[in-house]
Amino acid sequence: MSLDAMDWVWKHAQSKGNARLALLYVADQVRTQACEERLSQGAFMKALNASRNTVRAAVHEAIEAGELEEKEPAVGRRAALYRLPKAAGYLRMPQHRSGSEVDPLRGQGEGRRGSELDPQAPRRGSEVDPLRDQGSAARGSKVDPQADRSGSKVDPPYPTTPRELRESAGAVDNDRYPDQVLPLVHAMSASGLDVRWPFRGNEWFPIIALIKACGVKAMVEHAHRAAANARTPVTSAKYFLQGWRELPPAPPEGTPVYRPTPHSRAVGAPYSSPEDRGIF
Repeated sequence: MSLDAMDWVWKHAQSKGNARLALLYVADQVRTQACEERLSQGAFMKALNASRNTVRAAVHEAIEAGELEEKEPAVGRRAALYRLPKAAGYLRMPQHRSGSEVDPLRGQGEGRRGSELDPQAPRRGSEVDPLRDQGSAARGSKVDPQADRSGSKVDPPYPTTPRELRESAGAVDNDRYPDQVLPLVHAMSASGLDVRWPFRGNEWFPIIALIKACGVKAMVEHAHRAAANARTPVTSAKYFLQGWRELPPAPPEGTPVYRPTPHSRAVGAPYSSPEDRGIF
């Protein structure tokens, strides 16, 4: 699992500098398919050979990029639980060498086979087997490492070719946004909050539930207030998630609006009743 996770970081992670080193360290430590591991801040400092502030900034940058998650914060002596969400379930492509431990000369003496190595072995494309090595692509050999033995293609979990990588990086992936969240995404962008939405699969469900409960208008207004009070520019919609969860549910249609009625009284006169104090 660690090699698969590290392969994903090397080939697909977008983080740079210390944030990329932090991802590589987490990938080196994970031992489960879920790509989760408890790591202390001291371990990060030792692995990155950096100060505490540098490590905090690197981990924060990787989390903001959506390539690292802190599932559980550190409590006492118990280290925080980190996860590589995009590396979970990723499998690296098998590496094929020309010479293996089983047959060190495999692929190296093809031209000489049928001579001094093995006089009885048929040569490539000889009279004994004219079609030898010509149908290997259909049999799932080294010509097509993504084909299984039955001849069917196995779709890789992530883009693998340079063209696929360019298309996935340059094109706007509208299909990955569920229809239920598009009103919020469009409203945020139209109001001037151009942020990333690093959510995948089941991670969209809490946002869909919040849209139904609180409404798009209340969520956009809260996002603007939170962004105005932030110390640094907000670049990810995850920054607003906790505040959205604390919003009250939208009132049902037709709910009457109660507004306090102002009351006037003489200066120094005591309140005679709760109604005089504007309490309802």
